[in-house]
Amino acid sequence: MRTAVLALSLFAAPAFSAGQLQGQLNVQITIGTGCTVTNGTAGGSSNTFGSLSFGNYNDLANLIDGRSFGSAGGSSFGLQCSLGTAYSIALNSGQNATGGQRRMINSGAYVAYNLYQDSGRSQAWGDGGATGTVLSGTGTGTNEEVIVYGRVPAQTTPSPGTYTDTVQVTIAW
Repeated sequence: MRTAVLALSLFAAPAFSAGQLQGQLNVQITIGTGCTVTNGTAGGSSNTFGSLSFGNYNDLANLIDGRSFGSAGGSSFGLQCSLGTAYSIALNSGQNATGGQRRMINSGAYVAYNLYQDSGRSQAWGDGGATGTVLSGTGTGTNEEVIVYGRVPAQTTPSPGTYTDTVQVTIAW
């Protein structure tokens, strides 16, 4: 009998008193450099930053000005870059350009137009090559509206219809 009592006392769980443990939890965030487009839309690998519509006209005898609007509505698209991040925005010549002149097309007929960085339409906007300069800046960490100003110069009026073009926007940082 004595052996059974001794065996039971060896396997009984010891009584612990209340206690506490302390340690550290490491918390981290990495802020990188980069830019985000605002007031645009994205689907898959395609981004749409907005549109520029010159409106409806019966003839092209006079200058016609327009400006961009964001694809999400309201103002133009915006760019929010990390504080101190240098960026550039380039616009290519579009799908129908000839000799550096941007053109909208409808059924083989064209309407010439130009894009600018400023409301006075004196700073041509391009890809940094033959079509003008890029827009360069430094990020402030806040959203900055990017407006593309357009102008259709006076020209011979082609056949009635809707004339279109697509311009590739490249933002680099």
